[in-house]
Amino acid sequence: MNADLPPAVAAYLRTATRLLLPGSGQPAHAELHANLHQAMLDHLTCGRTEPEAWATALRDFGPPWLTALGLARTHTLPLLLRLGLAAGVLGGAASALWTHNLATPPTHPPAHEARP
Repeated sequence: MNADLPPAVAAYLRTATRLLLPGSGQPAHAELHANLHQAMLDHLTCGRTEPEAWATALRDFGPPWLTALGLARTHTLPLLLRLGLAAGVLGGAASALWTHNLATPPTHPPAHEARP
């Protein structure tokens, strides 16, 4: 992270990426930082000072907890759904194999069976 990043921006980034899994956290953190920085640059071109531009960019992005929920929905939920679907498929396959083994008739006929 940049040493010259304002503390409020660093805190926003930490809070906004708190709900992400380790694998998706760093890329989302970098993307969010880049978008915040671009918003700050946009406000600089409108004549604001750098601290004012950062504050306005943070206001534009909204509360960090709301951003955290949006990032989690985008980056974490699809992974959890894929894991849940894989567990369901594997569980269904195991169940089908288990019931198939229980329902398989014996390979030799019972001794009391009458033959024509």
